[in-house]
Amino acid sequence: MTYASVLPPASTPLEKALEQVAARLTDLPAPVRSVWSAADCPETHLPWLAWALAISHWKSEWTTAQKRAEVADAIPYHRRKGTRRAVEEVLARYHPSLRLVEWHEASPRRAPHTFEVRAPASEIPASFLTSETADAIIRDVAVAKPARAHFDFVQSLDLKAGLYLAAGGMGGSFTRADYAAERDTTRDWASLLQTEDGEPIFDGDTQDFLETN
Repeated sequence: MTYASVLPPASTPLEKALEQVAARLTDLPAPVRSVWSAADCPETHLPWLAWALAISHWKSEWTTAQKRAEVADAIPYHRRKGTRRAVEEVLARYHPSLRLVEWHEASPRRAPHTFEVRAPASEIPASFLTSETADAIIRDVAVAKPARAHFDFVQSLDLKAGLYLAAGGMGGSFTRADYAAERDTTRDWASLLQTEDGEPIFDGDTQDFLETN
């Protein structure tokens, strides 16, 4: 079958031959064209179609419906790739509690063009966040993130505490008392017998203090 030529009359025989070959390639039968359709591609050929569309996050354990949906979204995904939205879509596929915190949202601020992927330990159980799952999340985020961005995967534990203030009062009164010391000159206390502590010794028989002489 010869196809109508669109080349100018001065075209070479080689150019005309190549035109005819290219025209035949566009006239593919329906079964061949269906291989490039996400809806009609045979299930066994879906991984090859995903490879042709550069779907780097392909998972063999997905259901057929998930695989077809990813193939259909391949070109729109490549348009979103390298944006925050693309990274958040990756995180949502694993767990809704995974959060992206960019450098200007962190406290204190991180270096520009960096971010954290935070996995709250209070919301994501350890049974889910195995080392294999963490590696898969890191691998998929590395593909979806902007090329210049760097990130850390952090398992965080948020703690909250309250601060309460209380005050109390008590009524009272103060009284000032003045005292004056007086020297007792009625007796020579130095002449009395004293204990080791300097206390005078009292004689119970005479009802008086004992003197030294």
